[in-house]
Amino acid sequence: NLGTVSATSIPDGTSVDASDPSHYFGSDPRIDIEKATNGQDADTPTGPLIPVGDRVAWSYVVTNTGNSILMAVNVTDDDPGVRIACPRIGGLPPGRSMTCSATGTSVIGQYANLGTARAVDAGGNSAQGNNPPAQGAGDTDPSHYSGVLSLIEIEKSTNGVDADNAPGPFIPVGDPVTWTYQVTNTGNVVLTGDITITDD
Repeated sequence: NLGTVSATSIPDGTSVDASDPSHYFGSDPRIDIEKATNGQDADTPTGPLIPVGDRVAWSYVVTNTGNSILMAVNVTDDDPGVRIACPRIGGLPPGRSMTCSATGTSVIGQYANLGTARAVDAGGNSAQGNNPPAQGAGDTDPSHYSGVLSLIEIEKSTNGVDADNAPGPFIPVGDPVTWTYQVTNTGNVVLTGDITITDD
């Protein structure tokens, strides 16, 4: 906008005026983060089923959803063991996105972690997100996976004796021999299909 001043001099009645412009930018800094685990947007449990010990890949897509360039974009994870790599950028323009990544190793059971993105505009105003962290501005997005450990155990008994080693129980010739096979799921997932027991 433009400010203008006018005046008339005394005593000769000469008119004088001057003007000076002024500006501001109505900044609405906003940020969005979308975190995925092994390519899945696993906001809720269980997320993808990943065998224990396998590689886990996380991606963090950060988008500028506001109207001003975002500076000092910072992406973190609430799991201190996760090391995030982000591209080096001078600033993130409105409507643009950048992708950060991290990797880990699957652990047993239900796993959850939270990605957080923070940034400021050129005036130092913090970017706001739809899911701000508990403290401060920014945006968060959860992700999950289930570390799958498929295990099975069999215990064979001869006439009620767990006879792993010879000679086993002494049974009179001609008497009945009864074998029992106790099968236990010692993993953390349901075993389905035909559960088959064989004997050599």
